[in-house]
Amino acid sequence: MSVMGYFRQICAIPHGSFHTEQISSFLEQFAQDEKLRYVRDEAGNVIIFKPASPGYEDHEPLILQGHVDMVLEKTADCTKDLEKEAITLIEDGEWLKADRTTLGADDGTAVAMMMEALSDNSLAHPPLECVFTVNEEVGMLGAEALDTSVLSGTRLLNLDSEEEGVLTAGCAGGAEETFRVPFKTETEDGILVEFLVDGLLGGHSGDAINRGRANADFIMARLLYRLMKKYEFNLVSIEGGNKDNAIPRECRASILFPNGAEQSTIEKTVQKIDDQIVAEYSRTDPELSVTWNWKGDENLRRDVLCMTEKATRKALRLLMALPNGVIEYSPDFPGLPQTSLSMGILKTEMPEDEDGEIVLTGTFLVRSSINSQKGYVINRLEAIVKEFDGELTECGVYPAWEYRPDSSFRNMIVSVFEAKFGRKPEVVMIHGGLECGLLSGKIAGLDCVSIGPDTEDIHTPAERLNIPSFERTWELVKGIMEQA
Repeated sequence: MSVMGYFRQICAIPHGSFHTEQISSFLEQFAQDEKLRYVRDEAGNVIIFKPASPGYEDHEPLILQGHVDMVLEKTADCTKDLEKEAITLIEDGEWLKADRTTLGADDGTAVAMMMEALSDNSLAHPPLECVFTVNEEVGMLGAEALDTSVLSGTRLLNLDSEEEGVLTAGCAGGAEETFRVPFKTETEDGILVEFLVDGLLGGHSGDAINRGRANADFIMARLLYRLMKKYEFNLVSIEGGNKDNAIPRECRASILFPNGAEQSTIEKTVQKIDDQIVAEYSRTDPELSVTWNWKGDENLRRDVLCMTEKATRKALRLLMALPNGVIEYSPDFPGLPQTSLSMGILKTEMPEDEDGEIVLTGTFLVRSSINSQKGYVINRLEAIVKEFDGELTECGVYPAWEYRPDSSFRNMIVSVFEAKFGRKPEVVMIHGGLECGLLSGKIAGLDCVSIGPDTEDIHTPAERLNIPSFERTWELVKGIMEQA
């Protein structure tokens, strides 16, 4: 089978983060069918071993590595249950995409290439140790749980990059930070209005954080804060984004105006704010829109559970105070963010009874190639949240993968690439997170390089994979195995 054949097989298996049982079992069965030794741990990680091809028995083992989970995102009109249903593939010339959902080329292409390397007995290669990790997209939990004592290689080829001809040699570390702030409630009568911010491009919060794209949660916060300065209302709920590492593309909020509020006057104010925000992001998010809907029953609602007016002001001030976006750029790599944070999830948790409190929660992914600066941003978040009587919790912490100025493994890959394609590849550091940082901390002296095919708009329904680039990347992997 070809790498594209394996990729199509993978796409037929639902494998979103935290829902990887089926694909781990698929890989386990694959190893059994190929009569290869394998290990599957409690987390669901799978490691499959293949002996060296003839003539390579005395070569050092080569570790190939990628993750099996994908980000599940879809457009508003897509009815698929992505946790249970397979995506639908669409081939458009040289590009492969999915019908209104993420494609999962991040990182299904790695899984496909490793499966082809393990099954094709005509290839020349040293002993292979193929590591399939789970739940990378939600804090690299699989790599964190991985027992590396079964691995003997000290060279690792990570297959989780998104640009052909680029060798990644270092990346930022990260941490997932979630705040919870309670707010007092009351039941009120009034006019209920639902606001929607949508049409944003979103994107991977590491790869796209420096592209100036809007975060729907903060656009909504701006809108409601401006309204609060002119009108009285109660916040009922606010919800935006569902992945910690994706920039939110839409956000909904419900608010309650007092009976007798002048709807036409309010709409004029909202339209003015909308015009200003849309103009700001006309280049980066040209489809951004703000819409509102006065809810039925002649707009009147009775006994609506909502935040008090004082709590509403406090909640909106919290959202306005929180930092978001690029904090510092790298002095060594122009244009590369050194430190950033992005709030990927915002939601309200309603109380079980009228005497309870509405809890506002938000999840940030903090990234930095400087561990001390990552700590500074986390402390800044903690200071703000505590000032608003909330708490901050942390999970999914992973270290930066530091650049090695002298790497024999990277030099070999550069030579293979140049021999195959007649040009030198670019060597870079990236702001997104890769599992190389965690694995380097577990395996002494590990020398890592990350490569991958051209993939665009990952973590969004616009994600697409360049088919010829995927095939060329596989040719590069074969060349690396032959020289390793």
